[in-house]
Amino acid sequence: MRIDLFGPSRTRKKVYCGSALSRGPISLDLALRIMFVSMLLVLVIVKLPEAKAKILDTSLFRLDSVVIKGNRYLLDSQVVAIAGIEKGACGLGLNLERIHSRLVKHPRIKSASVKKFLWKKLYMNIEERIPVALVELDKMLEIDDERVVFEPVNYALLPDLPVITGLSYRRVVLGDTLEGGGIENAMELIHKLRDPEVKLLDQISEIHVQKSGDLVLMAAQFGTPIIVGSETITLKKLQAFKVAWADMQRKNLTPASVDLRFKDQIVAEVPKQPASEQLYAGDTEAGKAVLF
Repeated sequence: MRIDLFGPSRTRKKVYCGSALSRGPISLDLALRIMFVSMLLVLVIVKLPEAKAKILDTSLFRLDSVVIKGNRYLLDSQVVAIAGIEKGACGLGLNLERIHSRLVKHPRIKSASVKKFLWKKLYMNIEERIPVALVELDKMLEIDDERVVFEPVNYALLPDLPVITGLSYRRVVLGDTLEGGGIENAMELIHKLRDPEVKLLDQISEIHVQKSGDLVLMAAQFGTPIIVGSETITLKKLQAFKVAWADMQRKNLTPASVDLRFKDQIVAEVPKQPASEQLYAGDTEAGKAVLF
């Protein structure tokens, strides 16, 4: 609203009377020009790849940083390479679904989440598979609790884990879940050896799967074969073996073998010694002792 304060003189003053001050309406000609320029810019970006590449390649749209969490074995640089992110990549054009797909397809990565803050920062949170043993196939591979196999991060620095031997598979691809051939029994035994009431896995160097299906452990310290058999072994039996094994170590005895297949018994074949030095006395075969 305009108020004429000085009569019909040439000098007039605009006075605010309750309505927000604003610029006058954009003329139709100016609006058409803005619309035309905008449409032309969109057309150039969409239709001309070279122009689009030049615009998106400017530092304004480049990815500034990548934040990675959850990796325990893979280096940050390895995760970036797996995700397919190149240095100086355009953050505006990143395909998060494609990056996620690349991550979870890697045999070592169990799950992943990918987020982006504008086009400047990328966040990747991954969950790696934790190796619980090595498997001897065409080459040494790692295996997790779900029986998924994957390559070691560094073959020169293999983890200190027991090796499962005696497996026979026609063809194994990285990321496969091993089935049959005794692997299920071997993994169940590993689970029990890791049990808080047993904790013997670090004393085992090898778990051999025989053709008969029997499992034989190899002690890391003495190289003593420990025959488990094909039947499911109980935690109680393993706990008893732990006590007997500690007793043999304390007495500096190196048994030739230990057999866990007998009910309510652990039978160890020990070197023949004077009766006073034998581990246990009893009505047993010469050179053998019933420990439990």
